[in-house]
Amino acid sequence: MAVFLGIDWGGTYIKAGLVSPKGVVVKERIYQSADLRKKTVFIQNLKSLLKDFKGFSIKGLGIGAPGIIDTKKGFIYYLPNIPGWKNFPLKEVLIKQLKLPVAIGNDANLFGLAEARCGAGRGFKQAIFLTLGTGLGGAVLIDGKLLTGRTSAAELGHVPLTLKGNLCGCGARGCIETYTGNGYLLKRYRQLKGNKTKIKEVSEIFQRGLKGEKQAIMLWKEFSYNLGKFLSGMVNVFNPEAIILGGGVSGALGLFRPYLLQVIRQQAMWPQVKNLKVLKAQLKQPGIVGAALLVKEQLEKQ
Repeated sequence: MAVFLGIDWGGTYIKAGLVSPKGVVVKERIYQSADLRKKTVFIQNLKSLLKDFKGFSIKGLGIGAPGIIDTKKGFIYYLPNIPGWKNFPLKEVLIKQLKLPVAIGNDANLFGLAEARCGAGRGFKQAIFLTLGTGLGGAVLIDGKLLTGRTSAAELGHVPLTLKGNLCGCGARGCIETYTGNGYLLKRYRQLKGNKTKIKEVSEIFQRGLKGEKQAIMLWKEFSYNLGKFLSGMVNVFNPEAIILGGGVSGALGLFRPYLLQVIRQQAMWPQVKNLKVLKAQLKQPGIVGAALLVKEQLEKQ
């Protein structure tokens, strides 16, 4: 069976899967280790994966990396949350060692690719994809193709919401992800509760909001205001048919979607928001699927 190997790369884990040409995950593996931050360990794990999957005809390897990538060269400029990978020619090294076609892209872009081809984004020509979790990752679909640049484009989480604001991991201030990430939401909720709660999961704030708790609802309204102001600008720029949200925070979409749409409709130019849809991502393993589709589509272009 011909398949593509997709890698969803985190700081302490590798989620790997064999994916059919139609985007179906047929086999999965998850490796967890802090040592995966080391180049030699990371590459050795990929070699082990190929041995584990030796019964399959693997046509190519795709990797979703959490950082700034030269997507054509497969060159990693840096990974903000994984030290030791600055200015590294990963694609070149892997092709030599693994003897396979290799494609490397930004993980949020590949989330968008997967959802566009196989998930909630199917049928749309223009769409914005966001992953809402620790930070805010983004991808933009234009005329059915992902927006690309010299490096991995659509770093939407680092669009400034304000000129003077919270310090972001990228080194700038006021980036939208500093007002929508898990850490900020938990901190702000504790403030609203007078620092009298030890809540540790955003999902708990969602559940409290569903039960009508005043502070939880206030937090989701603030979140919707911040995200909505940002997305209204993106709507004016890209004129999407749909905005598709994934990541852990998107689990609360049923609660905050009405507030979010209200802000977007108030702020964006009205023809741009006509018939705009805000949808939840559908795929269980979009990182794996997107990485596999990346190498598949690159091979098809050759």
